[in-house]
Amino acid sequence: MIRCLLTGTLHGDPERRTSKTGNPYCTARMKADASDGTAVWCSLIAFGDVGERLATLKGGAAISVSGRAKLSAWTGKDGTPAAGLDVTVDEIAAVLKGKPRPRDAAQPDRRPPVAAGFDDMDYFQV
Repeated sequence: MIRCLLTGTLHGDPERRTSKTGNPYCTARMKADASDGTAVWCSLIAFGDVGERLATLKGGAAISVSGRAKLSAWTGKDGTPAAGLDVTVDEIAAVLKGKPRPRDAAQPDRRPPVAAGFDDMDYFQV
């Protein structure tokens, strides 16, 4: 068994489904980009509360998932072999992309003053 933690982008909206026994689950496709410019396509399946959270997301959302992974292989439409991961998701988190706000220079320092200690310890003061 392979345990994984992946971050990527949802490709299309997740789909809610129901098993033959009546249990709900959710499936989705995710593209995880590698630093070398390649991508790994991941097929996601989630059950229970995790599946409900996955179903609320929209295509294009940046997410992180962790779970059990299995390698998969197929032949692409152009006839070339391809590989990816089938992931049973245990945890999911939306990745918030935003720029951090700059700290206001006029804002005073709110840290409490550091009490003076031993003379040889003064260099530890913040």
